Amino acid sequence: MKRLYLFAIAALFALQSCTVMKDVTTTTRQATYSVSLDKVELPSNSKERFSETIQKENSDQGVTKYVFEDENIRIFWLVLDKQFSFTIYNKTNHALKINWDDVVYVNTDKNISKMIHSGIKYSKMNEGQVSTTLPKGAKLEDILVPVDNIHLISNEWTTLPLFPNWFSSDEAMEKAKTLEGESVSILLPIKIEDVQNDYTFSFKIDKVEVNSTTTTRQEHDYDAEFTRTMNATLWGTLGGIGLIVLIALAAI
Repeated sequence: MKRLYLFAIAALFALQSCTVMKDVTTTTRQATYSVSLDKVELPSNSKERFSETIQKENSDQGVTKYVFEDENIRIFWLVLDKQFSFTIYNKTNHALKINWDDVVYVNTDKNISKMIHSGIKYSKMNEGQVSTTLPKGAKLEDILVPVDNIHLISNEWTTLPLFPNWFSSDEAMEKAKTLEGESVSILLPIKIEDVQNDYTFSFKIDKVEVNSTTTTRQEHDYDAEFTRTMNATLWGTLGGIGLIVLIALAAI
């Protein structure tokens, strides 16, 4: 009888200490975009209104930059996930000035947004930005981020991607394909000898690739473990009472 009692206690302890695991399936849905510099709208004082003379430069790391050049500037563009990176060279014999407050972004919905460049704190993104003067022969490396893509969430600044790339459903992910062929643009005003030259750079979404990946992992099932422990405790208690009754009856 004593051995039976000890066995019941051991079984109860084993049931309570057993870890319960469960399979958790996660589906990741993502879209990747191939974006190119499609054309450039030139200043009104240029001989031509538009230019499609754009070159591609591919690095050993697989990074593609797009290059535009005229008599005033030579500029390299790189479209990143959340920002536009560029390097501009002043080809003139005069100083070149960029007024950042006049830079405008037009998204795929044709909505306009102010842009900020590097060095501007997000908390001050709606304040005025100091113009940058580029001497003759000099270059400037900088970035541009649409202000409308910057949000304060739970006291942390978050920058949304230029194009939606994470989705909660297959239907939403498939809608990303509708952006293929759409364009966004950046109006970059450049002042030379007190004359403002408005350059509009149009970027085209050439291709949208969507894919989903499903993975399964094991993790603690705390609810099932709690239920199992409570059941084990209940049955252990009932078993203990039963043993006590049996011991009492045997002693009579």
